[in-house]
Amino acid sequence: MRKIILILILSFSPLFWYCNESTKADIANQSNSVNEDFSKAINDRLSSIDSLDTIFLSIKDNFGLIKNFYLGNEFQPVLLKDFDSHIIVDSIINLFQNAIEHGINPKIYSTELVRNEFNNAKKSEFNLNQRYYHLANTEILLANSLISYSVHLRQGLINPNILFAPNYEIPLKRLTPSEIIEILQQKNIFNYLENIKPKSDRYVKLQQVLKKFESLSNEEWEIIPVPNSKIEPGNSYQYINQVIKKLIVLGFIDTNKVKIQDTFKYDKNLVESIKLFQKSHGLIDDGIIGKGTIERLNIPPKQYVDKIKLNLERFRWNDYSDTSKYILVNIPDFKLKAIENKQEKFEIKVCAGRKIKWQTPVLYSQLSYLVLNPTWSVPQSIVQEEIIDGIKKDSLYLKKRNFKAYKGGKPVSLDEINISELKTKRYTLIQDPGDGNALGKIKFMFDNPFGVYLHDTPTRAPFNYVNRAVSHGCVRVEKPIQLAEFLLKDNSNWTIDYVKIETGYQVNDKNLINEFQSVRSQLRKNFSYGKTTEVRLYQPIPLFIDYFTAWVDENGILNYRDDVYGKDLILKKKLNL
Repeated sequence: MRKIILILILSFSPLFWYCNESTKADIANQSNSVNEDFSKAINDRLSSIDSLDTIFLSIKDNFGLIKNFYLGNEFQPVLLKDFDSHIIVDSIINLFQNAIEHGINPKIYSTELVRNEFNNAKKSEFNLNQRYYHLANTEILLANSLISYSVHLRQGLINPNILFAPNYEIPLKRLTPSEIIEILQQKNIFNYLENIKPKSDRYVKLQQVLKKFESLSNEEWEIIPVPNSKIEPGNSYQYINQVIKKLIVLGFIDTNKVKIQDTFKYDKNLVESIKLFQKSHGLIDDGIIGKGTIERLNIPPKQYVDKIKLNLERFRWNDYSDTSKYILVNIPDFKLKAIENKQEKFEIKVCAGRKIKWQTPVLYSQLSYLVLNPTWSVPQSIVQEEIIDGIKKDSLYLKKRNFKAYKGGKPVSLDEINISELKTKRYTLIQDPGDGNALGKIKFMFDNPFGVYLHDTPTRAPFNYVNRAVSHGCVRVEKPIQLAEFLLKDNSNWTIDYVKIETGYQVNDKNLINEFQSVRSQLRKNFSYGKTTEVRLYQPIPLFIDYFTAWVDENGILNYRDDVYGKDLILKKKLNL
């Protein structure tokens, strides 16, 4: 009802109409005395303001833009008309209250200071010059806040390229000065702000669940003790009713099917709800209640609210809306998704870099080619931290794993390897292609300053972990053939069957095998190095390796992930949540 009344006021109020008509023709309709006095006050404030001024502290980020704008506009006001512009002031302040819907605190738009300055401008005990002084402050503060709000909607409050440097390499659209200031040149600033706000499906869905969890923030959230052993369907569990209550509040239980029970038995009717909850939190969705499930049920609604706000900010940085086909790796989710025409084609489990020293960077690039049967040139950091220890434990470590050693570019017998020289980086170690190669059978390549890539792996166990931050920074892909097929479709002379045959996968169609053998030499020409072959794509495919800890899935369910690299903590501190 409040919103309807506000719309009616804004639609029919002549003052509101003036607020949105910033052309010189409209300004000329004011009396010359009002214009001259008000304009002079704006000029005086923008000319005399210094770094210790309270107003300057509020507008310092945009001060140069604001001063140049009003200079070009002959210091004419564009937002306020006179001392009776209370409807305009109220309307714009109410507009800033809507920042809550974006997970933004309205206080950052100086709403209290604006109100105080405008109230001072209306005080009859002040002389006319003093009143215009405060009215000019109000105009300048509102201009600054509108600029900030419009910028925040279009590119976020924080620049992640700076906050997370050097491990954030997704290029972001940064607004030009003329784009930043255009909010003050609009006939209708409200329509303008409505048009520029983020409209991606993922953003709007997250906004909707924000409202839900904010409404739950005052709910009493009883802590359920972590069980000593896993609770399987059919077992008795004294806290099962507390579990049910929380699942009902979170929306995972249909109360027509599951009720609060008189018994303490983990009923089979509850299993699907538990599985759904586990999946939404990135857990193994086996329906068994254990430590991880209870810990996540104990997460209070306020923590969900903060997580949602952080990810709304991330979604403001980049929404991928102009990318029709791409690969997205979400580090906290440990999943790779193939997206085409805004539809998810499939998802694959991945392993990302360890938190300490080996974090997988956030980046944008383009997948341009595959390497079949790759060799592995071992980075010196891994030689120092792992290979040397392996040799100390087993003198045949390098031979068993098909390594070759080079010194000064010349091959060296593995029997001659001197560990002390290995420590001083005198050797280069390269692992031959084969079943034990650390990169598996396929490597997916893209340009980036970190030297990371996507690749297969012979180490399969970590794909069953909840936390798959186990690599040295590269992204290990559980199903490389599925990814290769998506990339190669109508995009290479190589078919997925050719790739399977070349990398040793089982292909039973003899005709296909014979067909491949007849074209193999030509396919590998200029792109082969012994057993290793490069497979070029006709068109590179965009790749985003990003970091999201909350989103709404295709079923409308909020997904929540652990902050594996501590980036939420950094962003939360910066946003003052």
